[in-house]
Amino acid sequence: MVLPFGLDSDGHNVAGTQSMVTPTAPPAFLMHGHTNVSTVVPVIPSPYIDFIVVNGDDRCMIRCERKAVLENSVELAKLIRAGPNSGRKGDNHFQISNVNKNDFELVIRFLETKFVRYRDHLHILKILELADRFNCPDLVIHCIRELDLQLTSAVVIDIFRSLWFYQSISVPNHHQLGAVITTQESSGNKKSKRKTTHPQSSSTVSAVTTAGAGAGDNANTDPESSPFTAEEFGMALLINSLQLIDMHAQLVLNKPQINELRFEELEMIAKREALQLSSELVLFNCLADWSVAECQRKKLDVTAENRRRVLGPLCYAPRYLLMNVNEFRKACDRVELLDPVEISLVNDAIEGKKLKNLTPEQNQLLEKFRTPRPEFPKMPIHLSDRTNPKNYPKKMRRAEKGASGEDGCWSNFGMNCLAVFACIFD
Repeated sequence: MVLPFGLDSDGHNVAGTQSMVTPTAPPAFLMHGHTNVSTVVPVIPSPYIDFIVVNGDDRCMIRCERKAVLENSVELAKLIRAGPNSGRKGDNHFQISNVNKNDFELVIRFLETKFVRYRDHLHILKILELADRFNCPDLVIHCIRELDLQLTSAVVIDIFRSLWFYQSISVPNHHQLGAVITTQESSGNKKSKRKTTHPQSSSTVSAVTTAGAGAGDNANTDPESSPFTAEEFGMALLINSLQLIDMHAQLVLNKPQINELRFEELEMIAKREALQLSSELVLFNCLADWSVAECQRKKLDVTAENRRRVLGPLCYAPRYLLMNVNEFRKACDRVELLDPVEISLVNDAIEGKKLKNLTPEQNQLLEKFRTPRPEFPKMPIHLSDRTNPKNYPKKMRRAEKGASGEDGCWSNFGMNCLAVFACIFD
């Protein structure tokens, strides 16, 4: 028997007798972190979270915006995504230990408002430490800019020591770092000049660029493709601190704080090429005072031998042949940082006597002692209004351009040679 369309054998509708198919996939709102599994009710995260700052028996709650913290702090974002650690389930309380509650609140408020209040450079250094601990790049850069703005001869030693301690980096070449942190305008000018000077095919240009990168070509760095990082800003501030010490070496090297430096910190300053000194005797007296303090810290007898031992290679940092006879005698009367043979050799050279039968090591040493220091230190890296190139003398800027121009000529010469060879073999 043929049944009408849509009817079963008993005359009932087929759709009414079919059982409903239960979907196997969960609803869209049943996602981890957004649903209470026991009640199957979507949970909307609160726009605010509470940090419980614990210091011993002292507890303080700081409420802030969840979104601001998640977007601006890597470590705090990890803490929030891991779930509440306050011991109570289903709340928005997160516990933070071993931190000053007032400074931590300043960090949180900066994440929300991009503004922070500080008392002095030491307070900024404390905030910088917290920003580095919780990995807040924007706050790190903000603190570095503020420190660069406040950088003077009165505070430069504090900032220099803190950067050395927290950054734990070795100072790169000034021109290498200056090539990383540069303006988009200068980069664009270099690129436009290179394009007009070397109109080549794309394959030739790429080959020359690859070869030039190995030779240290500074123009390959593109600020747009490689944005500045907090680590680069830290390096830049460290170099600016050393540059300011170069400019005010006469004043900084006479500060009592110099005697508190570690050997590595003193070495970085004493070996600077562009120290602006009225006399090398200033650097010699600085090293002599530091050697006394270091012997006392190590509980050694303050003898000439022990003072030479703690100074090590820094005994040769002053350029003795730039002293006159009276200055050199005054230095030797205070402490003999050189051995008797070297003292006699330097004294004869200062007096203009003809030196004979010198070893290659002695010739090299005398050449180092008579090398004059540059008239101007290098320009700082532009991080704030203080380091704007317009705030520095024209002679200093011209000297910097002249030095970079000489390097640029050799760099362009090498690039031209590479371009010629690339065209020949293309």
